[in-house]
Amino acid sequence: MIRILLVDDQKSIRERLKSLLETEPDFDIVGMVDNGYDAIEQVKLLLPDVVLMDMEMPDIDGVLATKIIAHSSRKTRVLVLSSYDSDEYVADSIYAGANGYILKGAPAQEIRDAVRFVHRGYMQIAPGLFEKFIPNKGDGVLEWKPKTPNTQLSSGQFDAPGSLELTGIDKINKATKSKPLVPGSEFDQPSELILDVTALSRSRKSIGWYQAAALVIAGLGLTFSLYLLRQGLNKPAATPERQDRAQQLHNLPFTGKIEPLNITKIDTTIPGLVLTLPIKVGQSVNYGDRLLTIRNIEAERANQTKMLQQRQISAERQQAALQQTAALQQQLLQQQQILIGERQAAAGRIKTIEQAISSYQRNLAPLRQQVADANIQLSAISAQPEPLPLAQKREAIVRAQAIYDRAVATYQRMARYQSEGAISQERLEQVEKEQIAAKSDLNIARADYDRLSTAARTATTKQAAQTQSARLQQQLALKEQAEQLQQLQAQLQAAKSDYRQLGTKLQQLQQQQIKPIAASAPVSQKPVLEPTTIDIFAPVAGMAIEIPVAIGDRVFAGSKLMSITDPKKLKIGVDLESQQAALLKPGQKAIVKVGTAIDSQELTASVTNIAPSFLGGSAPVDNRSTQRVQVEFTNPKSTILIGQTGTVYFPK
Repeated sequence: MIRILLVDDQKSIRERLKSLLETEPDFDIVGMVDNGYDAIEQVKLLLPDVVLMDMEMPDIDGVLATKIIAHSSRKTRVLVLSSYDSDEYVADSIYAGANGYILKGAPAQEIRDAVRFVHRGYMQIAPGLFEKFIPNKGDGVLEWKPKTPNTQLSSGQFDAPGSLELTGIDKINKATKSKPLVPGSEFDQPSELILDVTALSRSRKSIGWYQAAALVIAGLGLTFSLYLLRQGLNKPAATPERQDRAQQLHNLPFTGKIEPLNITKIDTTIPGLVLTLPIKVGQSVNYGDRLLTIRNIEAERANQTKMLQQRQISAERQQAALQQTAALQQQLLQQQQILIGERQAAAGRIKTIEQAISSYQRNLAPLRQQVADANIQLSAISAQPEPLPLAQKREAIVRAQAIYDRAVATYQRMARYQSEGAISQERLEQVEKEQIAAKSDLNIARADYDRLSTAARTATTKQAAQTQSARLQQQLALKEQAEQLQQLQAQLQAAKSDYRQLGTKLQQLQQQQIKPIAASAPVSQKPVLEPTTIDIFAPVAGMAIEIPVAIGDRVFAGSKLMSITDPKKLKIGVDLESQQAALLKPGQKAIVKVGTAIDSQELTASVTNIAPSFLGGSAPVDNRSTQRVQVEFTNPKSTILIGQTGTVYFPK
């Protein structure tokens, strides 16, 4: 099993690569990341066998990530999958430690084969790019044997860019010490380029980072220029021998076994047992046809658990209903007791109010009598005669007034007499004195009367006021008693109303107590059960070529159930010598012949992939002598069977 890590900053490309590779039985996609940082970390954690590395990525590009991975993980091989076909990208990737370089537009089978070749220790460069990188007439495949650098890495890991420093470049090995690169050329292997790597902890007092980087870039450019110059001088020219081989190739038949072009593997995602299997190997299926039925054991267990949980919930709810019923009955009894107590209290209030009303009614009669007595007294005071001293004083005023009137009349008569000379002036003065004395007596009599009259009125008024005050107080008390009596009567009515209402409520509660309380209903909604049988339907139309299970077999998550292919799309792989394969290129026309002379068929095909072949077993045979050429063709009538032997011709 080849463990693969996909590194590309575009999610669509990562998903496409995953769909292309995960269908292979010997491939295991262990992870997918979108940048160089994560690629380095995932290599440490997952230890993949092959890393498919993109070139252009943010932060850390594919070249630097490849260099760090190549130095930190000796068992992990890097296959660059790029959109660029320039010799600069190819050279940078290979010198960084990549084990191969192919284009993203390559056919799916070419990508799969490249992963296998790189995993086996070969360097795979896409057709057409090898001549840009190392011009020669070879087959475009170079055996890659990683070398141990002449200096050890620092204790710091390759965690981020800038953690390493390039300090120098070894000189290129002399050409006389190099072996031939490919058959027919002067060199067998590329000159070894070893980079000294040291930690940043090395002292930088002698040279700065930018100066070191400039020296490294200059050294890499000079080395690569010398290498291309050396290989360019050894590029062979077209010879008649090469033309003869091309002519012979067009007339030679090559045999191989017919295989399906694409295989759709159907796996199960759940463990279970195979119940039905109506499809047989070789039978055609349409899109959506039922292929087999699996008994979902886990779903059966889950459904049993759900049913048990439902029963438990139902029992718990019934128990809760019983407890709730008992609580309601207890609450009902408590309410009845409370109503009985309130009704008794209302009866007590009624009795108290009635007693208060009786007391007020008993007190109202004396108050009314007192008010009547006060009215009689007030009338008697108003009807009392004038006191005797006051009458005497009034008589004295009358007598004094009569004396004064006589004195005034006498004075007037005497004044006339005096003016006539009948009496003397002395006599007139004497009479005048008598008049004045009579006036003084009158004033004294009036003053005595006024004083006595005022005193009498004051006494009468005071007595009347006192009597009136007493009467008013008695009336106020009578009024208050009446109002209190009215309030008590209202309270009595309210208490009687409360008493009646409490009696009605008590009767209603007693009737409720008679009626039984229904228990709450059990769970009526059924649980959502998972299907216990899973039907597997055909995701594509085609023919069943492999059914590794039978009815009654136990399958697990990830188990293969069936393989389906399109019988109209086939491929055939034939083995050619490297010199012959070098004359072909992807897209070239080919002819496939199948069957005997009587019922033979001749179909048009095209070359889709050229790669090293492995003949028998997992160990590679000399990769410079044999190449596997894959040819794809269509089988419109589905008359050609998978596994048949076919013959391939490569016309001019």
